[in-house]
Amino acid sequence: MPENDVIINYRGHFTFEKIGSLLNKLKDETESRGISVIYYKKILSIMIESLENVFRYNEFFEKEQFLFPKYLPYFSLEQSEGFFILSTGNPVLNKDVEKLREKIDRVNKQDKEGLRQIFRLTLTDGQFTKKGGAGLGFIEMSKVAGGKIQYRIEPINDTYSYYHFILPIPIKTNHN
Repeated sequence: MPENDVIINYRGHFTFEKIGSLLNKLKDETESRGISVIYYKKILSIMIESLENVFRYNEFFEKEQFLFPKYLPYFSLEQSEGFFILSTGNPVLNKDVEKLREKIDRVNKQDKEGLRQIFRLTLTDGQFTKKGGAGLGFIEMSKVAGGKIQYRIEPINDTYSYYHFILPIPIKTNHN
């Protein structure tokens, strides 16, 4: 199997400046690689949501030096045959793992119409906190990508786990 073409790869702490830099890099890379505006917009939308998720958790871990460098947050965008693959990883608190699984699994069980319905329902009945957390981002990313969110959660210790988020974006040949 051929290796994926790495478009963007970053591992480290996330700041607003770093996120801005990654978004600018996406624009430059899509232009230099001739990636269509359709895919640029899809990738950008998913990238913003996923980076926001990583950034939201970032503040919990900056002082937890024992997690680094092994469990630093990361962002990656690769192109493989037939897909763009966007992935992130970051530490999460174990107390948040079950809720995270429930949100993603709920989204993954839906078809296109089901996603629309739970999006509307979440907008009206969502349990928003000051950190967000109603699950709209996962719904939106799944809608935009047109596919299921892949993830895995690896325990680190009694307090933390490491969350890997992977979302393939199918490339339709008539959009290249």
